[in-house]
Amino acid sequence: MSALKVNASQSDVLDASTGYHYYIHQFWDDRCDPRTNHLPLMSGGPWNLMAILMAYFVIVTKLGPKWMKNRNPFELRSLMLLYNVVMVSINLFFLYESVQWLHFGTRLLDFKFPDNRDTSAASMRVVHMFHYYMITKFVDFIDTFFFVARKKTNQITVLHIYHHISVPIIGWISAWVSPLMPVLGLFALLNCFCHVLMYSYYALAAFGPSVQPYLWWKRYITQIQLIQFALIGIYGLILNIYHVDYPLVYRVLPVSQGPIFFVMFANFYIKAYRRKQELRRKSKAN
Repeated sequence: MSALKVNASQSDVLDASTGYHYYIHQFWDDRCDPRTNHLPLMSGGPWNLMAILMAYFVIVTKLGPKWMKNRNPFELRSLMLLYNVVMVSINLFFLYESVQWLHFGTRLLDFKFPDNRDTSAASMRVVHMFHYYMITKFVDFIDTFFFVARKKTNQITVLHIYHHISVPIIGWISAWVSPLMPVLGLFALLNCFCHVLMYSYYALAAFGPSVQPYLWWKRYITQIQLIQFALIGIYGLILNIYHVDYPLVYRVLPVSQGPIFFVMFANFYIKAYRRKQELRRKSKAN
């Protein structure tokens, strides 16, 4: 009898171990869009992605500032200019691709979940384009490294970190579920448009004080970003009403992340605007 209990106990442990291993590894491959599970970072679950994001977080919040503590800030104007010009070019390319794939917006009226068995040349091109776009979100990390190297850690805010960590996660989930969801085209279109403006601003700002009088339009970039998040949230609500066979995760993400980003960016905008108003009042008083 005791031998039977021991065997049963060992069997339970084995089943638990097998189940644990399944949900850590095989589960993610089984549920992954078959067109993306062979691509870098997609096979075996999100663990490689999580390792990259954890390394990024530790470097920009702990190791980097500690390493720079007793060092002079780096002068990176030329490198920053090059980086920003490259990022403008990358985002212009994906902006064009998004407009083309969305058929100038008409594809957004298709609320049926895409067939992941579609391996036509056109669909596979979009699959790979989205994966390349996802990879560019890691290139975005470089601006944080610039902040660290220039000892501008006050610009590494909760909003900044949340944005840089959450977007790759959303990108990974999107590639895992289906890269052909029209909502992803909407996100890429709006995001790339904002980033073209943002990196253009940073590229011009890299020329120094001489161009500052011409950068009065900075505040409008944040306003456009707020419109972006509002549009994504609204489209997410419409998708929830009219969707056909969309998985829960992609009915929740647009209607949750859109408002979260909107609130965080609005808070940043209000604080920055109030700070400028106070500085103007003080300068007039003096």
